[in-house]
Amino acid sequence: MGIGLSIGLVSSSLLFFMAFLLFGIRYYKKRFNIPYDLRNTFPYEINYQIKFLDNIFVNVFLILSLVSSIGFFTFFDIKNIPGVILVPMIGGILLSISIFFLFFADLKYIRFHIIILILSAISSFVLMSGVALIGFHNFQIDNNDIYSLVISIIAALAGLFIFGVMMNPKLNFRLEMKKAVGVDGKEILVRPKYFVLAFSEWIFIFSIFISELLLLLLYIPR
Repeated sequence: MGIGLSIGLVSSSLLFFMAFLLFGIRYYKKRFNIPYDLRNTFPYEINYQIKFLDNIFVNVFLILSLVSSIGFFTFFDIKNIPGVILVPMIGGILLSISIFFLFFADLKYIRFHIIILILSAISSFVLMSGVALIGFHNFQIDNNDIYSLVISIIAALAGLFIFGVMMNPKLNFRLEMKKAVGVDGKEILVRPKYFVLAFSEWIFIFSIFISELLLLLLYIPR
């Protein structure tokens, strides 16, 4: 795959996802009259209580973003590493598919949500580990390629962070709501500033774009 196509697919993936978030958050606020906070709101809540087609304008951006990501990981290639490239390829494609379902897997389908969460976490870790392997492989071929070594270290640290998120004992399906009294005197449930489960899902989602950028940096001629 040429460098131009690689840049185009990564750019499309990022821009379409930014558009999805921007319009999705605005539509959420319009429907519920409350702000959407990535720290404590689940990805699927962008489409909460509405049908896919009712939010088609927003969801098309998500589909285009993930299709671009799948295209990038499918056709991405670096010479001399035919075996290693399969690691980020598999991780990237599986994570792209998992991310799509994270935006529609309502918690009322708890078992399905758990499966998608686990698949997202594992795919995210595998993907970042694959980037680290490619960077280190490039460094082994050319010991003067400090650039690849730096990217490998960044990816390895990101992979360790993702692993830490996966092992977080607070990453569970307890609804961390707190009771409070509203302005009308009625008791209401308030979300904590950081909802561990929801925030962790966003971390797995954003990891795919970080991985794409790191792989692209490894691919750019220098």
